[in-house]
Amino acid sequence: MNKITLLACALMSCTLANAQRTPTHPLDIQDANYDQLANYFDRWTPGTQPQGVSRMDDEFFISRVKPRKRITELNYQASPDADPERKMCLWVPLDDPTSKWKALPRYCFEGDNFSLWSYIDIHGNWTAPWMRVTAGLSDVAHKNGVKVGCVMSIPWAARIVLTSWNAASHTLVLKKLAEKNRDGSFKNSLKLVKLMKYYGVDGLGVNSEFTSTPETMSTLIAFFEDCHKKAKEIDWEFQLHWYDGTNDNGAITFDRGLNWHNSKMFGRKDHEVTDMMFANYNWYDGLLSTSEQTAKELERSSYDYYAGFDIQKDGMKKANWRSLKNRKISVGFWGAHSQSLIHQSATDNGTSDIAIQKAYLLKQELIFSGGNRNPAAHPDIYTNSTLANASLKQFHGLAAFVTAKSTINEMPFVTRFNLGNGLSFRNEGKVTFNHKWYNLNTQDFMPTWRWWITGENDQVDASNYSSLVKADLTFDDAYFGGSCLSLHGQTAFSRVKLFKTLLSVDGKDKISLIYKVMNGTESHAKLFVALSNALTTYKEIDIPNATTQGEWTTFEAELSQLGITSSSQIAMIGVVVKGTTEDYNLHIGELAVRNPSQTFQPAKPEIKDFEIIRGRAKNIDFKIRYASKEETGETKTYNEEVDTWYYEILYQAENEPEQVLTATPSWAAYVIDAPLVNGITNRKVRFGVRAVAPDGVTKSQPTWTDFQTADYNDTNDNVVLSRPVIKANETFNVRFEDELHPNAKEWKVVQASTQRTVKVVQNAKAFDLELDEEGLYDLTITDNKGKATTIRGIIQVSPQSTGAAPQITDITADKASVEGGKDVTYTATTNEGEGHASRGLIIEDPKMLQIPAALQVGKNYSYALWFKANKLAHDKQGTNLISKNTIKDGWPHNNWGDLWVQIRPQVTDNYSKKVHPANEISFNTMGWTRHDDPNFDMISTDYSITPGVWNHLVVCHNEGNIQTMYLNGRKVAQVAFPNSIRREDSRDGRIQIYQPADIFIGGGGVYKSGFNGVIDEVQIWNKELSESEVQRAMKGFKESEVPEGLQGYFTFETKEGDNIFPNLGKGGADYKAHLVVMANSGGEDTSKAGYQDMPADNSVVGNPGIEGSLNITTTYTWKLEGANNPTVEGKTATVQYSNMGKVGATLTLSNQWGETTLTKDNLVEVTSSTGINEVESGVAFEAFPNPFVESVNLRFAEGGTYTLNVLNANGMLVQSNLLTTAAGEVTNVSVTGAKGLYILQIVKGGKTYKTIKLVKK
Repeated sequence: MNKITLLACALMSCTLANAQRTPTHPLDIQDANYDQLANYFDRWTPGTQPQGVSRMDDEFFISRVKPRKRITELNYQASPDADPERKMCLWVPLDDPTSKWKALPRYCFEGDNFSLWSYIDIHGNWTAPWMRVTAGLSDVAHKNGVKVGCVMSIPWAARIVLTSWNAASHTLVLKKLAEKNRDGSFKNSLKLVKLMKYYGVDGLGVNSEFTSTPETMSTLIAFFEDCHKKAKEIDWEFQLHWYDGTNDNGAITFDRGLNWHNSKMFGRKDHEVTDMMFANYNWYDGLLSTSEQTAKELERSSYDYYAGFDIQKDGMKKANWRSLKNRKISVGFWGAHSQSLIHQSATDNGTSDIAIQKAYLLKQELIFSGGNRNPAAHPDIYTNSTLANASLKQFHGLAAFVTAKSTINEMPFVTRFNLGNGLSFRNEGKVTFNHKWYNLNTQDFMPTWRWWITGENDQVDASNYSSLVKADLTFDDAYFGGSCLSLHGQTAFSRVKLFKTLLSVDGKDKISLIYKVMNGTESHAKLFVALSNALTTYKEIDIPNATTQGEWTTFEAELSQLGITSSSQIAMIGVVVKGTTEDYNLHIGELAVRNPSQTFQPAKPEIKDFEIIRGRAKNIDFKIRYASKEETGETKTYNEEVDTWYYEILYQAENEPEQVLTATPSWAAYVIDAPLVNGITNRKVRFGVRAVAPDGVTKSQPTWTDFQTADYNDTNDNVVLSRPVIKANETFNVRFEDELHPNAKEWKVVQASTQRTVKVVQNAKAFDLELDEEGLYDLTITDNKGKATTIRGIIQVSPQSTGAAPQITDITADKASVEGGKDVTYTATTNEGEGHASRGLIIEDPKMLQIPAALQVGKNYSYALWFKANKLAHDKQGTNLISKNTIKDGWPHNNWGDLWVQIRPQVTDNYSKKVHPANEISFNTMGWTRHDDPNFDMISTDYSITPGVWNHLVVCHNEGNIQTMYLNGRKVAQVAFPNSIRREDSRDGRIQIYQPADIFIGGGGVYKSGFNGVIDEVQIWNKELSESEVQRAMKGFKESEVPEGLQGYFTFETKEGDNIFPNLGKGGADYKAHLVVMANSGGEDTSKAGYQDMPADNSVVGNPGIEGSLNITTTYTWKLEGANNPTVEGKTATVQYSNMGKVGATLTLSNQWGETTLTKDNLVEVTSSTGINEVESGVAFEAFPNPFVESVNLRFAEGGTYTLNVLNANGMLVQSNLLTTAAGEVTNVSVTGAKGLYILQIVKGGKTYKTIKLVKK
């Protein structure tokens, strides 16, 4: 049997963008239309669904976690100077760049998994419309005692008048809600708060920068006051979050503090209207003092007035931090419109999902715990910090202002340090679904302090901070979910104070830890607790050494072993680490305190509904709804009422093991890409659910559906080529990657620059192709519904001189039969594909190529390059390909600059309504101000680029402000843009006209992902290129033939030092390119950033159409199973065999272009080297008894190591033993198998010394 594998061929997969911040899969959970709220409110009651929302989808908005009360009995805190009464509101979005996903479950890793809940009191949830808060957010907020809101985002200076009949949606909603009965009472206030309680919505927020009338404001004030009263009647706490813009009379009066102009909207004691009044950003000490006094006169807490921070504009910069420190005023952060700027700005180390997530964890800890990531050792007040992590390391942290709070006040307490997302889903320490995921409501209790770590004297300051163990949440491992706690690094002694608690226990209760020692097995750690009546007296117990390095170990102890013998209250739980070295790393996967006498009986859930959304060849998408208790009317069941913590979502493809795909506290689940291992032949699947009790151990019986047929209804349209590099007049195959894909109605191969059709194939899913002309070719596929899709440049026919992927035609042997111990030689027939290719430069985000600004001066220019994206991971505004800017400009010009070329996500032209698919290229210059949008006249309409495919791009500009774009040698866009200006001509004070704006290839930033791939042949021209000049530039130039006008020319064939590339252009050899990263960046403020050189890799092949200096060399790898003493010389391999039977060979050839493997089985028959019972010289040996029953005794005159091969009468190997024996020693060997004749072959030193017949009777 011949087996040929062309590993390199499948790399030419035409996959669309693999977005990082936004999922690539559709959003299959339908939400209500806020604009219609006024119309459907009367029909919407608790237990029914808003208009347009199914019962299943509504479950994703119903919080099943009962709000927990925070501990108020204990007053200890990490930072003694923090004000325990001060509150914090995070009035930011928790969303993705499209503002569609909120905290809904999805199957990408990147997402806002905010986790410093202990420091905030309100999450304002800026992009959530009124009444629709995703349970992903409300569940985790309520678990941590945090109120969660939603926002009526009224535009600036809009008019809100309740008596208006021709009104916008915001007015209509307010008008509906504030309707009155004939007696003057409010008709809808009770219903509103009932709906809020049912869904778990605590607050309504208003972006109040509108104008109104005194009458309207009086009505709204009275209505919101009534909502507070009605909420108390149903045991709910209603909140109003109000931006302090619109005053009591309907005028806009910013920056006047809390005073008599807004006191009615604030409300008196027992007549509360606003619970969080958010001051505009220009407050100062006098306004704060006035606000305190006004609140006092209203008999209200001044902590209900919040000093606002615009973190989009200012980051953490605020001259009045010290004034706030001394005032009884709370803290509020706003920023911005689609994502929290804390999350959005986490691009310090690049824009990949893992880089963002790691930077976001660090950024949260620096903002809340302070620059030392230890709230007990925060820096002094610092008023000039940006959102960059490098700058935040000087920041004092919110821990200097507010104290960390906890709701861990009831048993059992279990945490697994799961942040709510992961690179895979793990359950009980094992990967059960190997897929990226995000589901915020699975987030565990996070450490109360991040990280309160002290030394042996229980203190921490500048003198010992650096000697303490390091603590991090890591995605590298997990016991459950996607993350765990890591304590690592060298320390003599460190006390890690993890959780503030108030747990009533006695000596019979148990504390447990599931942990893993990554290097060695010594734990070097102790568990400790402190009791509420002795907070600094620590009760400790040693954590035993792990059973095995790198494997989870469980430790459990009764609290009596820690010296707790009577009823007590645990107030703190933590870990002591002692005597570790730098390579120490302790992973903690679960920490728990349980009462063994406390039992749970989680209700077995009943599956109510399920839907197979999509079925593909190898996976499916589905939703499932279930209930642990029947609900009727307005009744809602919290999970704790049915002894449930969360639900395991189970799945099984027929004849495959059961899987836990995910977990959720919601009563519905959503899964993408559930695997169909044998989906080509068997599409039967079933779905299940199982409830897990609050102890994390007890589980209900699972409930399963019957096996269902998952119809194939979602094609994978990726196309693969049988060869990664194609030469003229060479036959290759084109096919769909999807084995179940139906035939395409038509395939059309078109020469890219001329659009000349060279081949048409009808009604096929694959075809062979041969092209006789070098160059790029597009492939247009028309499906059976008439929809045409074009993959640009997917086929490139390159010259023979640049080499190709190797090929193996055949493997032969020099003999068909060979005696054991004799030579046999295999010979391969190959085409090594060697040649001389151009070198490419790897660009990996956050790295970018920096080219001196002096190479492009004025308005006449062209930029050209070859590029191949390995993957595309768009942020809101796409992926940076080319930019020209300086970090010295003020915002927003520092983010955009003189020009920017981006690969865009899908975007809609709101004027023409045309939807531009993902991966079209846009070109903008200074003067374009709608930064979120491209200029739709300067975008590569209908020309999307494909990951894994080389493309050539040229963007041109001339003195007449004519902009032109060429893709693969063809003009794809041209427009006159009169507003295009040079920075030198700008009158904008934020633009530093005397600062050079360098040119960059790659590099990301806020709203923009960085490029990941390979570039080649970068050209900077001082003129506008014509179409013919573009086509000539695509071929590159010899160093001696560089034309005039080509100022910057970078081929990457040579490198100076680690990262410098010479300029071969006419602009001058002094203007070299560097590979750099932007250091100390993060957020929109780059004033403290700079560029740092990075090592550059130009060892990879560049564009295959250009000859260069990289030698394509081919490596031979032979795999010769059972062979002895192989001698390999390239195409030939000479070997010997000891065992009889048929043998063959496998050869793998690889070079820089690709790899191919050929297996030839049964090429040679190996026969016995001697007759039966013939003894070779030098070995005295006996076997007895013979015949035997079950085993035979062997004795050798000469000691050593022998291989004993037992073959049946047909010469097939049935067992093989390795035996080491001393001279004269008798060894008993069992022979498995039926009665009959066997042949014992004895091998020593790779040679067969003896074969004898044995008879089993």
